[in-house]
Amino acid sequence: MIRTQWKMVVGLGLLLVGAGTTAFAENEGQEELDKATQLKVTAESLNDLNEVIDHADTALEKGLDAENKEYAENLLVSTLVQRGQLFAANVFNVRAQDPQPGLRIMQLRQFAISDLQRAVGMKNDLIEAHLLLAKLQLPPMGDASAARRSLGQVIRMEKATPEQKAEAYALRAPIQKEDSDRLSDLDKAIELQPERAEYWRQRSEYFYGAKSFDKALADIDQSLKLEPDHASLHEVRGMILLGQEKFNEALGSFDRASELEPLSAKPYERRGELFRKQGDEKKALEQLSKALDLSPNNFATRIIRASVYYELKEPEKALADIEEAIKLQPAFVHPHLMKAELLAADGRVDDAIRHLESLMPAAADNDEILLRLGTFYVVAHKSEKAIKVADKLLSKDADNLAALRFRADAYLGLGKHAEAIADFEKALALDDSDEGVLNNLAWVLATSPDDKARDGKRAIELATKAAEATKYETPHILSTLGAAYAETGDFENAKKWAEKAVELAQREHDDAQGKPEEKQTLDRLKTDLEQLSKELENYQQEKPTRERQTGGEPTQPSEPEDAAKNGQLSQPLHVRVG
Repeated sequence: MIRTQWKMVVGLGLLLVGAGTTAFAENEGQEELDKATQLKVTAESLNDLNEVIDHADTALEKGLDAENKEYAENLLVSTLVQRGQLFAANVFNVRAQDPQPGLRIMQLRQFAISDLQRAVGMKNDLIEAHLLLAKLQLPPMGDASAARRSLGQVIRMEKATPEQKAEAYALRAPIQKEDSDRLSDLDKAIELQPERAEYWRQRSEYFYGAKSFDKALADIDQSLKLEPDHASLHEVRGMILLGQEKFNEALGSFDRASELEPLSAKPYERRGELFRKQGDEKKALEQLSKALDLSPNNFATRIIRASVYYELKEPEKALADIEEAIKLQPAFVHPHLMKAELLAADGRVDDAIRHLESLMPAAADNDEILLRLGTFYVVAHKSEKAIKVADKLLSKDADNLAALRFRADAYLGLGKHAEAIADFEKALALDDSDEGVLNNLAWVLATSPDDKARDGKRAIELATKAAEATKYETPHILSTLGAAYAETGDFENAKKWAEKAVELAQREHDDAQGKPEEKQTLDRLKTDLEQLSKELENYQQEKPTRERQTGGEPTQPSEPEDAAKNGQLSQPLHVRVG
């Protein structure tokens, strides 16, 4: 449509140039306009378009009569749109190859936006220009609000075709603020152009995200009726079936996608996810590795394979994949958090802390990183640092449950039981089903050396609730329940739950001995078993547990009462962090 307009404008210009009327001589800008018109006829490059725009601008500045002014403005608008389209094409082509835009691409994008905004500012009914502006403004590179404004203009234009309005609705749907508006836009796109498979696919993906799998499947099947040999549609169908746990059907859809596009890495990645969900990590690893052979720079596949390597107890390979993922997307938080988690799981908590601390100059206000860093500070007995991190998070959100919890644990590490109890109580008010908070608060209420802090009756209530939540199958929680009964003087029940805790811990230790566990895991399970056994011995002697930490590394006293004397943690397994 726009090209036809350009041809009409150029044709008019040639007639005007050939006429040689005295009216031209009366316009100071006529000579510049003639040059712009002649250049437009032969324009083949960006430089040619630049010159057309320069001459048209100069002609308007010098002055033209009403008829020629309108012609010059139309010529200018059409050339601005043409140049904007050229810039935009380069942006989209490069972005398709590299999702991380470089400075040059960002500059070209801004040039395109500038030209198109100027064009629609001069002539507001340029539908294709508004659509292109919206595409340039779509996240993650652009401004969603600006994109919505441009698309709204198209939707409101009476002269816009049903196809153009359908495209505007489909583009606007993902950037709407409310779910109901997203669905409404997709409904309208399909109503206006039901023959477009892409719109059925978009609505299918919306339903998939909302876990309305039956509706999602119905829409993707409609999409496949329109384009039965579209590989990505079969992938989407497979993901929906995977969400329904129809594994065999899902596998069939992924296999069909591979048949249609043998060199596509995506079906291999999807099959990897499927096998992982089925618990077959080896098959998952095989598929994910094939996906990376085809597409080595696939960020998502690196992340998934790292998780599988970790599940297969191959931490070094998992870390290698995470390092590659960080190289691919250094600004993404998730791989950095995964790296820290892998380091910590490998017993390298200090390395995990150093990695997260290295991100602080650029991510000092990132709540996810701060939460993980604070938790690791508690694990590493850096309680003062943990409290500072928690204070920062709680200054922004006083109801941050995770921050309240790890600050409470940090206070326990410093022996500040009153402060710890206050934070645990606030956390419990926010979520009274958090088994970790229930257990840790019960523990300090049962074992604190401070008489005013202890409340055996409430400790039993909280520990019982935590035990119920874990089906009475978690040793350290049953141990807390035993300590709570011991605080009330009920040593029969204290021994009962301590014996059960020892039994479960012994089973965990025995099971681990027959598996390729890390040495530190076996050492931890052995230490836990020894501590629980000593606790049981104390209850047999009718001695309650008392505990206070003062910030140092935990040691194992010979008697529970010694904890109050030497200020060290006697039973570190009871208080769980994270």
